[in-house]
Amino acid sequence: MVMISIAPKIEKFLSADLEAVPGLQPEGWPDIFPSIQYYCAADFCFPLKATVNGTTAGMGTAIILGNTAWLAHIIVSPQYRNAGIGTALTKALVELVQHTPCKTILLIATALGEPVYKKLGFEVQTQYVFFDEGALPKPGLDVQEIKPFEKQKEKDLLQLDRRVSGENRKKLLEQHYESCLVFLEDRALKGFYMPTLGEGLVVADTHTAGFELMKYRTAEAKKICIPADNLHGVDLLTNHGFKEVRKASRMVLGEKLEWHGSKIYSRIGGNLG
Repeated sequence: MVMISIAPKIEKFLSADLEAVPGLQPEGWPDIFPSIQYYCAADFCFPLKATVNGTTAGMGTAIILGNTAWLAHIIVSPQYRNAGIGTALTKALVELVQHTPCKTILLIATALGEPVYKKLGFEVQTQYVFFDEGALPKPGLDVQEIKPFEKQKEKDLLQLDRRVSGENRKKLLEQHYESCLVFLEDRALKGFYMPTLGEGLVVADTHTAGFELMKYRTAEAKKICIPADNLHGVDLLTNHGFKEVRKASRMVLGEKLEWHGSKIYSRIGGNLG
């Protein structure tokens, strides 16, 4: 059924609006409530809601990290889809970001959302590949290179992440140091794994670091998503029985980043790449 276009009211999503979140939960997605609750509390997240006749019909969030921003959890209630509400939310979020010094806007699009974002000027940069039902070898007890993160390695970790992501993600990463594991080679930091950040971020400068940290990641959860650019990672997963189940598009508006998806061995999530 094609709905007539609706002009929703766009305004800030507040903590008081959290009661509406269960009604927005998309089928097949992980529970969105913890993420939305986080957005309401974090000073670098700016959630908006679309209301129709006083009802929350949709929402979305801009996550602003210095010169880059992510549009996250753009969701429209099923009864209000195909009425222009997703487009209205996305436009409002883009406008919000464009009133800041931010030069690059990123998002990960489902097949349903991609045509909407293309109409607004977003371009596909690459794909993320989702895998399920495989098993990497268990982490070896004799892997001396993998250690708990220590504060003196913060500069090295942040520099590695900046080189790979093209972003300044300190505000995100520093909240997960306590759980972080690092891969050291001759005392130089070559990779890290943050199990409590989203789906379990793994960033690595070398194939060896990526593979060893991936073992820890898949021991925690079998499902994993990596950029298609990481051909080595894709080969590792497929050679160990993982099955590709779907893909999603990484899209960009504005200045292009120097981004190295080949060094990402597990993404954060659909909200932050």
